[in-house]
Amino acid sequence: MSFNRRNFLKSLGLISIGASTPVYAEKIITKQDTAFTFACPPYLQNLKEESISICSVFTKPCLAWVELLDSNNQVLKTIYQVEDGMRNANAELFKFKINTNSKSLKYRVVAKKIKKFDPYKIEYGETIQSNPTDINLPQSKQENINVLILNDIHEAKDSYAYLYDKSKLPKKDLVFLNGDSFHYVSNQNDLTEKLLTPIGNKFASETPFIMVRGNHETRGSFARDYKKYFDYPENKFYQAFKMGPIFWIVLDSGEDKPDDHEVYGGTVDYDNYRLEQKAWLAKVLQSKERKEAKHTLVVTHIPFHHSDDWHGTKHNHECFHELLNNHKVDAVISGHTHQYSFHPPDNNHNYYVIIGGGPKAGNRTFVDISAQGKSLLVSLNLDDGSTINRFTKG
Repeated sequence: MSFNRRNFLKSLGLISIGASTPVYAEKIITKQDTAFTFACPPYLQNLKEESISICSVFTKPCLAWVELLDSNNQVLKTIYQVEDGMRNANAELFKFKINTNSKSLKYRVVAKKIKKFDPYKIEYGETIQSNPTDINLPQSKQENINVLILNDIHEAKDSYAYLYDKSKLPKKDLVFLNGDSFHYVSNQNDLTEKLLTPIGNKFASETPFIMVRGNHETRGSFARDYKKYFDYPENKFYQAFKMGPIFWIVLDSGEDKPDDHEVYGGTVDYDNYRLEQKAWLAKVLQSKERKEAKHTLVVTHIPFHHSDDWHGTKHNHECFHELLNNHKVDAVISGHTHQYSFHPPDNNHNYYVIIGGGPKAGNRTFVDISAQGKSLLVSLNLDDGSTINRFTKG
């Protein structure tokens, strides 16, 4: 099905030149009006061999902690977010690092509202807690893994659960959200209502996910606060790690326009940022961990083959293609164009290029990835459950 990304963005008013007048009025809800509750379900981030991060966002400032539970919901351990000798408090966002001695654990998040936070007196209000949640985490050395990749949801938040259920994977060990979950980000509510609540209700409290930044996440007044709601290794959007028999490389493709484009008002420097990633990627591709993995998959929002000829596309190609081609990765999986496509290796690239579709029904896609030892299956699927194309290895 044909889909024009530019026409889609125009229909949303996201690339119009003039400002439009709103035709509706919306009640403004202040902090005083809101009840003290979870702004979204707790969600899992930054899965490592020895740890996982549990993140939680609240509607009012509080003191929060995680309780690890036994099978009878009795508390085994209480964990706070601590830095410089201080527990995170009088805050709405919390990130708890949980050391994982085994792949299974049970947790709940508990919080006390802070009514007063004076220098010599702290007063608490009511206490709330999440439901006990069991999680089973994949291990970096396990021989099999199942991963789901979604892209370009563009605030069609019902699509998360719909596509998650359409996936044919028996279990999702990890989920990648490969960019453009939003049109732009203006405040915390954009994150909690349009992303973290729908995915938390469906999977994110039990299954870790990686939020890959798309070009639309770089836009809006809240774009520079966006990263703190997730937990990235080394606090970088780009990362690499081994999980199961696959070595995963996540690139941050940045914006699609030149840095000096008028819409950015002199506030961006993506060209140098991509060059920074290029130097990093050269080292990562030669790392011991990568060489020990049986497969290598690259996840990045903007594809640099079979796409447009905008600056971002061309500069991503200039920075990354030759390195990936020389080191023989298996596939580069992207989105961005809103037109799904599947391209086997050819004279231009010796790896598969897989591009997910756009946000509208009939053009939405999901990528299922299963690996077991030397065997790898990657399939691009339409939102009716049919397979567009796939490749196998091993």
